[in-house]
Amino acid sequence: MHAPVNAQVDAVFVLSVRSFKDRIAHIEQELGKHGISFEWIFEYDTDELTPQLIESTFAPSDLGPPQQSLVLKHIETWRRCVDRGYRRVLVFEDDAMLASDFAQVFSDAMSAADALEGPYMVYLGCGDNKHVRSAANPESPLVLADMPLPAADAIVFDQRAARLRLDYVAQRRITRPADWLMREADATMGIAQHWLRQPIVEQGSMNGRFASVLDRKRMRRGRAWSWLRFRWDRWRRQTLGALPDESVPRVEVAHSQQRRDDWALKTARVAAAMVAIGSFTGAALANIAAGVMLLAFLGAPSCWQRIRRTWTQPLGTAVIAFLGVLLLATLWSTVPWRDALAAWTGWRAFLLVFITLSIFDTRAQKLVFAVLFVSVASAATVASFFAFDFGAAQEFSNVKGGIVMRNHVTQAMALIVGTAFSLVLFTHTPRGSWMRWLWVGTAALMLLNVVFVAYARSGYVALIIVLVAAALGLWRGRERGVALLGVIVLTASAVQFSPLITQRFSAAVEEVKQNEKAVAITDMGIRVVMWDVTGALVRESPLLGHGVGSFPEAYRRIVTQRHSGWKATLTADPHNQYLLILVETGLLGLAAFAWFLFSAVRQPVRGPFRVIGVALLLAWCATSLFSSHFRAFNEAHLIAMVLGMCLAREAREQTQPRKAASTAALTSS
Repeated sequence: MHAPVNAQVDAVFVLSVRSFKDRIAHIEQELGKHGISFEWIFEYDTDELTPQLIESTFAPSDLGPPQQSLVLKHIETWRRCVDRGYRRVLVFEDDAMLASDFAQVFSDAMSAADALEGPYMVYLGCGDNKHVRSAANPESPLVLADMPLPAADAIVFDQRAARLRLDYVAQRRITRPADWLMREADATMGIAQHWLRQPIVEQGSMNGRFASVLDRKRMRRGRAWSWLRFRWDRWRRQTLGALPDESVPRVEVAHSQQRRDDWALKTARVAAAMVAIGSFTGAALANIAAGVMLLAFLGAPSCWQRIRRTWTQPLGTAVIAFLGVLLLATLWSTVPWRDALAAWTGWRAFLLVFITLSIFDTRAQKLVFAVLFVSVASAATVASFFAFDFGAAQEFSNVKGGIVMRNHVTQAMALIVGTAFSLVLFTHTPRGSWMRWLWVGTAALMLLNVVFVAYARSGYVALIIVLVAAALGLWRGRERGVALLGVIVLTASAVQFSPLITQRFSAAVEEVKQNEKAVAITDMGIRVVMWDVTGALVRESPLLGHGVGSFPEAYRRIVTQRHSGWKATLTADPHNQYLLILVETGLLGLAAFAWFLFSAVRQPVRGPFRVIGVALLLAWCATSLFSSHFRAFNEAHLIAMVLGMCLAREAREQTQPRKAASTAALTSS
């Protein structure tokens, strides 16, 4: 049993406007369902605001009368709380929508609030589908806020907080909307903001129930957009998990070991960049750099703390689990155990993902990695253009000139990564700086090489995926539309001016169609045979597979029975990552690999590097239908370094308050 809502607060206030008949009817019905008695705050409607009141309360800003009205209504709740001697009050805005278990959760939250020592506010909503997460005191329904207050649709505050807020606004004229005002006032006056682990209020103007009267973007986009966006965000967070804005846990080392730790980690980070660079310049560099990275990491005094920290992250756990399943699959392999163990070490790039997750802590460290990668990739691109025979390129597609980065697929993939990093560096460079033109130039240079020189079908597919994802994730509003338009124009131009793009895909389709009649081996024709034979192997042992390292011998056994001539060509790779995992580890291994991919998307990191990391992951997942990119040396080492670095959790950076002229557009009512 729980106490009634009104028994746990001294008053319930509802902020509304006398002319909002639909909202008034809504909130009366909503609170009536939960037996909540309340008091209206109709004072300070926009038609009641006098020039003298506005002049004395607000400084010049972009706050319009509706936002000023809402600010004054909230201040009125603080004033009534203090003047009437209330211990604490509950405040709703008129578009609040209460959960069915509101009363029970509210009762638990107020019981927890009774134990709070200082002045406090409890936010009951989820804002724009934002949720806080904390491992501290998991039994409490309250969580100390780790992100800015996104809205003020349902809040509880005590008299101490109300008094301090009144003191705050008495000392200055206001330039912020209500939620921003509370953020700044509470931060200045020492008022703790708590959220609920499980929010119990949604805001109708955010979920599409009502048209917004304050948020200009939602007003322009309409209720249908708000309805769809809110439900998409809610599904994404509930299904994929929230991405908390918590800073990465601090790693503490003794003062005497701090310098050694710093140097070891700096060495490991530079070595990580060299592994990525070595993936497209030379295996020797990649292997040596990987060894240096491992030794430097193990030599860092903070090594074991970082291992424990990474182990608790979704991607870190999934990496070790996948390697564990692969190791387990060596026990039933059809090849000798030593050969199976040697094959297992071929997946060592996944261990590098774990280490890379452990050594990158800040955005600045990631930017250094990106600069190193782009610098070498750009130099290699220039060398590629000098080596390319542009005349021959117009006559046939199997052009070898210009491929200076191992092979045409590796070159395309490396330059796509370089292009993505150039876009991130562009977004981090101040407007007006000549460096922005440098990053645009490097991105354009690498794009041209992918389109006109590399001629890799996998590269074309990956490029489109990465560019679309980058346009959607790196920019907002009008800039996003411009970026998407740019992608469309670039794609159309590439098809128009690079005739071998259509030739490469047309040839692939024709090779598949003519597979049975072909007298010579072709890229796609042999793949069809490989997939057919591999499918037969999967059907022999679907659950556990034939064991790690078993594919070459198992494939030889079947293909020599079924085919002759070019179709009997032996291979150690079916040119499909998912089939390779299935045939060697069965559904068990494929499930572990799927968990790895899912965990990468769930990795709790924000910002442009997450956008690029997930975009590249999606691209590699698509191209792995035709190649084993997560297993091949070149692509696997590139994937490991880039994915680990991009998705490594970052320490929270201090953010500066926005200018007053930009805050009103970000209100959430």
